[in-house]
Amino acid sequence: MPSKVFFGTARQARLEAKETLPAKLDLILNELHLRDRVNKETVVIKMHTGNNMIYSTIHPVFVRRVVQAIKDGGGKPFVVDVNWDTDGAEKRGYSNEVIGCPVYPAAGPDEKYFYEHERPFKNIKSWKVSGLIQDSSFMVNFAHVKGHPSCGFGAAFKNIALGCMAGNTRGQMHDAMHFDQYWFPEKCPDKSVMQQIVDSCPHNGVVIDKNDPNQLHMHFEECN
Repeated sequence: MPSKVFFGTARQARLEAKETLPAKLDLILNELHLRDRVNKETVVIKMHTGNNMIYSTIHPVFVRRVVQAIKDGGGKPFVVDVNWDTDGAEKRGYSNEVIGCPVYPAAGPDEKYFYEHERPFKNIKSWKVSGLIQDSSFMVNFAHVKGHPSCGFGAAFKNIALGCMAGNTRGQMHDAMHFDQYWFPEKCPDKSVMQQIVDSCPHNGVVIDKNDPNQLHMHFEECN
């Protein structure tokens, strides 16, 4: 059975507060019965707080409305993201004073707080789930759509699948693209042909492998 999707358009039919996006978010929160579901829950709000001068993340005004709804329902909310993004998040408006709840690094300031789960897949032997994620009893997946160099777009799935993992696992997940063999050196023993392949990419997406000169390495991010 498909999930119900709520949509709030940025278009305003009238110059009234109820026509604004924050007001439409309030309506969606009501439809989701968020307040009724979070009483006495420890609620983690997983979102991307950006980095450096990034400004295209979810505006703090929207975050505060979600936080307030959780508080109204008797929940204890806090926001998490990866450590290098929460470090300096207040410069982009994500602070307790602005959004109404604390902002924490999901796996601790040094990415050392996690729970390890053994689930072998390709190059990944175990998955390190960020400690504050697993400790929570309720999650709000507050994601925005963004471009991504490896997969084209990232949104709700990426916010959880990648964003809830500790650093070591995140790196392994990116490296999984190279697990399945895509270069077969026995089919191209001629070094000059290898170099022609490298030179043919105007974006440096194909390079000689730094660890093995007989291998070619793909930078998939450059391709996309």
